[in-house]
Amino acid sequence: MYKSLMLSFLFNLTIFSVSAQTIKGTITDSSGEALIGASVVVEGTTNGAMVGLNGTYIIKGVSDGAAINLKASFIGFKTQIKSVTVSGETVVDFVLKDDHQELDEVEIRASRELDTDASARATEQHSPMVLNVVSASTIELSPDLNVADVMQRVSGVSLEQSNSGVGSYAIVRGMPKRYSYTLVNGVKIPSPDNKNRYVPLDMFPSELLDRIEVTKALTPSMEGDAVGGAMNLIMKNAKDNFSFKVNASGGMNTLFSENGGQPFLTYDQSKTNYVAPHNQNVEGYVASFDDFTTDNLVPTPKYNPVDYNLGASVSNRFLGGKLGVVLAGSLQKLHRGSDTHLYDVGYNQITNLVELETYEHRQYSSAMTRGGVHNKIDYVFNNKNSISLYNAWIYEREDQVRETVRYRLWDGEYDPESNSGTATFVTRIRTTEQQIYNSTLQGQHQILPAWKMDWSAVYSLATRNRPDQTIFTRNAAYVNGVPTQVRVEDFGGQYRIWEDNSDRDYTGYINNTFDLNNFGELKLGGMYRNKERTNNYIRYNFKPLNNETKTGEDWKYDQVDWSLSNPKGGKTNPLNYDAHENILAYYAEYKIEPSKRTEIVGGVRMEHTDQGYTLRFPRYDDEPEGKQEYMDVLPSLHFRYKLNANSNIRASYFRSVIRPGFFEIVPYTLGEETTDSGAEERGNPDLKRTITDNIDLRYEVFPGTRDNLFIGAFYKNIQDPIEMGVKTDERGKTFLQPNNYGTAVNYGLEVDATKYFRNFGIKANYTFTQSSITTTKVVFVREEDQNNRSQEIDQTRPLQGQSAHIGNISLLYKNQKHGLDVQLANVITGKRIDQVIRYYEKDLWQEARWQMDFSVEKHFDFGLTLFVKARNILDTPFIVYVNQPATEKQSKYPAQGNPGDNLKVRDERYGRNFQLGLKYKL
Repeated sequence: MYKSLMLSFLFNLTIFSVSAQTIKGTITDSSGEALIGASVVVEGTTNGAMVGLNGTYIIKGVSDGAAINLKASFIGFKTQIKSVTVSGETVVDFVLKDDHQELDEVEIRASRELDTDASARATEQHSPMVLNVVSASTIELSPDLNVADVMQRVSGVSLEQSNSGVGSYAIVRGMPKRYSYTLVNGVKIPSPDNKNRYVPLDMFPSELLDRIEVTKALTPSMEGDAVGGAMNLIMKNAKDNFSFKVNASGGMNTLFSENGGQPFLTYDQSKTNYVAPHNQNVEGYVASFDDFTTDNLVPTPKYNPVDYNLGASVSNRFLGGKLGVVLAGSLQKLHRGSDTHLYDVGYNQITNLVELETYEHRQYSSAMTRGGVHNKIDYVFNNKNSISLYNAWIYEREDQVRETVRYRLWDGEYDPESNSGTATFVTRIRTTEQQIYNSTLQGQHQILPAWKMDWSAVYSLATRNRPDQTIFTRNAAYVNGVPTQVRVEDFGGQYRIWEDNSDRDYTGYINNTFDLNNFGELKLGGMYRNKERTNNYIRYNFKPLNNETKTGEDWKYDQVDWSLSNPKGGKTNPLNYDAHENILAYYAEYKIEPSKRTEIVGGVRMEHTDQGYTLRFPRYDDEPEGKQEYMDVLPSLHFRYKLNANSNIRASYFRSVIRPGFFEIVPYTLGEETTDSGAEERGNPDLKRTITDNIDLRYEVFPGTRDNLFIGAFYKNIQDPIEMGVKTDERGKTFLQPNNYGTAVNYGLEVDATKYFRNFGIKANYTFTQSSITTTKVVFVREEDQNNRSQEIDQTRPLQGQSAHIGNISLLYKNQKHGLDVQLANVITGKRIDQVIRYYEKDLWQEARWQMDFSVEKHFDFGLTLFVKARNILDTPFIVYVNQPATEKQSKYPAQGNPGDNLKVRDERYGRNFQLGLKYKL
């Protein structure tokens, strides 16, 4: 009996397996974007499926030969029903339409969606140049809150971090930050930096963007001053239908936790005097200490400060789709910092080895307030003419307290085992405000059937204000970790600085595109930019009137009686300067398709540069101003061969120019006590621009609407690269100066892949880069008179900031049934030169880092999402070292390793950051 029942069961199971078939397919919107989470069911049954991460669905167990109705549905789209007859493995695809009321007369077509992954892949596939695109959909799910953090997910891109662990500047393909530029909606924006032209990307909240485009090969119609890449931030556009999004989150940083963390130091920034006393009064004003406040210079500790992030956007189209309006804003308050062990290094002229001279334990507390508002209004007159007005204001303020305990490591001065010795306490209180404002008026016109024209008129302003930066220095003796005999420093360690700068651009663009029918497409255009830059700097020196010491406790700034040493103010610093840069550019670009599979885009760009400066307080009569003027011819050629509908082979060549930074050509001199390098630095009015020839090759495959595989190679020949190097003056004094150094090369390999399965996905990229530059360094040699004299020597090394290995890997999981999205993101950055040092083979190297981040979202049917974001969950340290083994004695100092390990000069930890929040989408 038992055997009969088992045989009957197996027979029926076999019959069912043979007769049951599979239905599969895709569900997309009209743009081709997969509608992940959409459902399809066999009508009249409960048999159905949902669309997975790979954009497909699978329904099993349908009888062969059955005539059924399949019903596909998704929130916000019209339900669609298809009648099919099942025969074997049946493929049924759905394209769902937006669920909104159709107009009787439609004159305006739906605008292209820029914020989807499908749109990003389509742009990469059909672009004439090598391009990487990150969509808003990807940004939204990532653990990142600002553009800089998003950028490090792009293949070949790493970040340069601040001393609070905040990544600000992008290093693209191993090229230092000077070799890339930043655009907003295709328009270059100025920098708030007081010396250079690169833009801090962490200023931009990521939620204001529709996408990020990183162009790695320039066409003639693009500005020609990028070698690494051009980063275009595409801000949110008006949707075809009403759209409203809002989000709010809160969190904290474990670095400042009450259980084992360090205190977060804050001060009353509202009482800071933003204008220096001499700028409030007439020229030649004699200040007194009554002109200065001390209320803003007394830090107070607290634990577990709360971070928050608020954002909202609303958009719609009116007047039958003619008028589009979008308004978006964001506000962030974040608490960042670090616990840092830092060593100042000297150089032994006998052994030519680095020696540790001082040890500093620094604790940074940075309250970062970021915000941004942007608005775009566009009007479509008809199918031939449209106009738009874009306005954006981006703001960032960092209120930072840096507490330093510095020990001298000379013989007998410091005992690391008991933490006893001669110490110096230094408090630095600094507020930095940065703002970028941009207003762009643009028009698009169909002049003739074969002639299109677009134009832009741009006003941009970037400013930075650093008011009342204060240095407060005390001397102390430490015994078993307890400070004794604390006395206020009386020799030049007390000063307050006011510093501000502005960078203003007026820019006009015009582009004309001519359709030559079977002879291709011709594009002619030009650009003119007038840039004015102003920099102001004033320093006041103070002297304490107190001469007593405190035992067992420290001084506070308002407990000291002060006298002002320079009541007329010190304004003669070379940071008081005005600069200008006028650029006139014009180009011709030709696009032709010799066959259905071949596309060629080429042409030439001409850029005329007029760059100069005026010192307000020149040190010598013959150098109050300087000027450089030159013309550059920048050809380019881009080839794309379509192997099939889903794959390309690309080859590109372009020439580009990198202009010196504004401050680099000023004949300044900064003493070693005011520079990060610890050496005297001087400007170079004879500094030349850099010219680079760039070659790119890439193989591309797009197997799905969201999948991709890129394999590429690049080579860059860099003529007259600009790097800091050692120079010796006529008195034999060595100093650091930006100079041109012959020819450098940079080459590498990139692999970028995205693959989605049913519930899982993987995004990964890897870049191998090698570079080489030869600069002058110093080595000491013993002469016959037994004296050690410096000698300049060439050293070949990688470019500063270039890692041989950079990688990203993100693992994704999606469960549509439970509305769950999970992402585990990893960034790996190989070792690289962090700082160029004047001594031969003694550059400071950053150790390889692995940063792990995590995000999870829970979606509810009524448009609400609960999310968690966690960054740096491994609390990965930032370590800088000299490629020299530590001695037995050096290994005993704090944060050092074992004897023979690389000698550390910096060990920094930032803590873990967590955010918990809600977002709502209508």
